Amino acid sequence: MKTKTILNAAGIAALLTSGAGVGLFNYVHQRDSRALKTKVPQFAKNNPALENAQKFTALAKQKIHIFSYDHLKLTGWLTLAQPNFGTILIVHGFGVDHHSLDKIGAVFNQLGYNVLQPDNRAAGQSAGHYLSYGFQEKYDVRSWLQYLQTRQELAQNFYLFGASMGAATVLESLALDLPATLQGVIADSSYTDAFAISEYTISRQFNLPAHLITQILSFWSKIIVHGSYRQASPLNSVAQAAVPLLFICGLKDTTVPPAMSEKLYAAAPQPKFTEYFPKGEHIRSIEADPRRYYQVLQQFLQFCQKQD
Repeated sequence: MKTKTILNAAGIAALLTSGAGVGLFNYVHQRDSRALKTKVPQFAKNNPALENAQKFTALAKQKIHIFSYDHLKLTGWLTLAQPNFGTILIVHGFGVDHHSLDKIGAVFNQLGYNVLQPDNRAAGQSAGHYLSYGFQEKYDVRSWLQYLQTRQELAQNFYLFGASMGAATVLESLALDLPATLQGVIADSSYTDAFAISEYTISRQFNLPAHLITQILSFWSKIIVHGSYRQASPLNSVAQAAVPLLFICGLKDTTVPPAMSEKLYAAAPQPKFTEYFPKGEHIRSIEADPRRYYQVLQQFLQFCQKQD
């Protein structure tokens, strides 16, 4: 038995240091990765959320560039609103760009908030080769907030909204020294940490040893993007929140199980809120129930304004 254990350990070590491990990391983390293979649900073309997204996309936008802490050129688009109650920084998820959340931007615009939509590093028009499940992206969130502070013509109260990996990113950013002008954070369909969601995804999609493969990915993540999967942890960061939090998830979500939102909510300090959408799939609760989604965001923002 002892000999078998030693051989197994040696086999794992060989995998960790092999070119196969690097190739696997590249497949999962590279720009425009399709590793999740998520099936997008279909909604009617006259769905209010999709119609509003089209209208929002047509509005005038300011194209903005900043540089990340590690010297990557990041690109974002600012849509101004009248009246101007504040600015929402919207962070998108895995394998897409900022347009994936135009439907969310439309809601905030209708509510009278400016909307800043960056392309994440390694996505869209932003530079970078690898995404990192929020580990590096959280520093980009701070950089965008710092940029907003320089725009004195904007109301100096800011909010974060993220979906899926974007939700994890905004929650991970709570461990950083963020501007005092941050008023609230909204996380739609966040995972608890990169290790847990990797194991879950591999188990759900493939008949492969999920724990071992996740260990390999985490090892190379530590080397290449300087953070292991355990370090990409909204669950650890959320306890440090100093602003109100809103967790949103769809009960039909099979990409990120609702139980992860429940764990995040339990770990967060007050004030905090959670909203479940019975017909919502992964980051698609807004399409499943557009009116209620609008009301949920409106009520949360009103609560945050009263705390100011």
